[in-house]
Amino acid sequence: MQLLKKTGLIAASILLAILLAGWLFIKVSAARNATVYAQQWNEQGSCVIKTYVPHYGNGVPHNMVRALSTSTFFRVYHKDGTLLESTEWVLDMHEDGILDHARWGQNRAIYPTDMGYEGWTLPECA
Repeated sequence: MQLLKKTGLIAASILLAILLAGWLFIKVSAARNATVYAQQWNEQGSCVIKTYVPHYGNGVPHNMVRALSTSTFFRVYHKDGTLLESTEWVLDMHEDGILDHARWGQNRAIYPTDMGYEGWTLPECA
């Protein structure tokens, strides 16, 4: 009986690890193949905030990841190309850059979410 419990626990752990690895692979691939939907430079021309639309692909696993993920994500880059901030791996909120766009306001990069607006104050962009 103990052996059966251990075998079941091991099988469940392996299945969970496979599902997690699959989700991670699809999520990384979708971000790697994402296209820029919109971008806006700050007034100083030192930083740009870009809205990306991830490409999740086709099939049931891809559609499941798409359903549990956000339709857009945002990245802020310095003019030299350095990535300063990203919402790519923020899992507790959903961004919506299709209906509204990310922008600059009062030296902050502001982006829309399902719970209002969030943003970053970046000294590199001042």
